[in-house]
Amino acid sequence: MVIENERCRIEITVDTTYAVDSADNRYYDVVLNPCQYGRSDVSKTFSIHIDLAYKELRLALIGPFYSYNSDCAVLDDETLTVLQDNSITQVRITDGSILQHKMFECFGCNFAIYRVAKGYVIYGEMEITMLDFSFEKMWSFSGKDIFVSVSDKQPFRISGDTICLYDFDGNYYELDLDGNRIR
Repeated sequence: MVIENERCRIEITVDTTYAVDSADNRYYDVVLNPCQYGRSDVSKTFSIHIDLAYKELRLALIGPFYSYNSDCAVLDDETLTVLQDNSITQVRITDGSILQHKMFECFGCNFAIYRVAKGYVIYGEMEITMLDFSFEKMWSFSGKDIFVSVSDKQPFRISGDTICLYDFDGNYYELDLDGNRIR
């Protein structure tokens, strides 16, 4: 995933060779392990390359194994918010320090995070979740089946103030940003 603003360009990939507490890992300026994963724990490491106009910073962010690096982050000014399944971490892009971190309750895996006026919408396999800016759960919504598609229908989309969803069986749902079902 590549994300940028007027301050920086950030590329997030998965470091498939990273092992917690190994001396053989590639070099990172900062290693973040907010969930305290150990060597024998199953985890996934995001490699975050931050290119500021005046310096580059390489971060390793260790999180849950079921993490996906497409649509996994939101960049606001100097703050990068990264979703790794049910773990959300906010990082200052200038020095790689953690501003905020939280594990939140959910069903199934989470795929993507989107910033909206009231907080963050989390697109998950089994539920759509709304978190406020402090990462507190405001609401969640589940359908009849999982929110993935084997057809040409887009399973998740935000259009203005409406969240449009298709589940695996082709059922269609529309929610407003307060979690109310419109259709």
